[in-house]
Amino acid sequence: RCALLHAAVRALAPTRRQLLHTGESGLVAAPTRRQLLAGGAAGLIAAPLRVDAAPAIPTWDLGNGARMPTLALNTVGLDAASTERAVLAALETGIGHVDFHPDKERDGVAAALKRVPRSSLFLTTKVRSQQNDPSVAPAKAADLARKQLEDDRSILGVDTVDMWLLRDSPNCDVTRAQWAVLEEARDAGKVGSIGLVNYCEKQLSCLLETARITPAVNYYYLHVGQGPDAGGLRSFGEKRGV
Repeated sequence: RCALLHAAVRALAPTRRQLLHTGESGLVAAPTRRQLLAGGAAGLIAAPLRVDAAPAIPTWDLGNGARMPTLALNTVGLDAASTERAVLAALETGIGHVDFHPDKERDGVAAALKRVPRSSLFLTTKVRSQQNDPSVAPAKAADLARKQLEDDRSILGVDTVDMWLLRDSPNCDVTRAQWAVLEEARDAGKVGSIGLVNYCEKQLSCLLETARITPAVNYYYLHVGQGPDAGGLRSFGEKRGV
């Protein structure tokens, strides 16, 4: 169940021709991605979102009643306004899974949530990486993760984040301490599912030695030329329930 979402976007995203929609004046061509992110499609974004008419995206069963859409919008590098426009445009094409980072991208998702039903979006976000601060103690790293979760929920205006992902760290004890925070959050219903970002076999083995809840996903980047199980990482995780 590795979340290979980047590769899926290019393979499955509809073409511009397929995104033609009917406006008040007849058939209107869907805007380009550049127009959307630059705000040139203000008329489309301001129009009522037809979320109920969007096509269904296949889902993965993550256990504990959670189902994650297999196709997602990734907002990496966008500012708040561009993220908001991208989220609303994605919903128009049936993509309600949003993969975003804290700070500006999160602010844009929060703005979009004020305009659409909470149930229309599957929210995936990540714990801030501690890779640039190898001196951080495990207890401090756990506190930072705990504070970020509360900030995420408050800024987004939601009770539950659908998927919360933990980034890799060179310090196994930091990884374990932060994972315990994610487990607590899932127990409390503050997150629906918890997973990992870019974990290699060694890091997975380290985490699983003490994990009480098995990660639902290990989210890492692949392209189609690498095949479905590059380096054996996917099969390594699946044999351990990831």
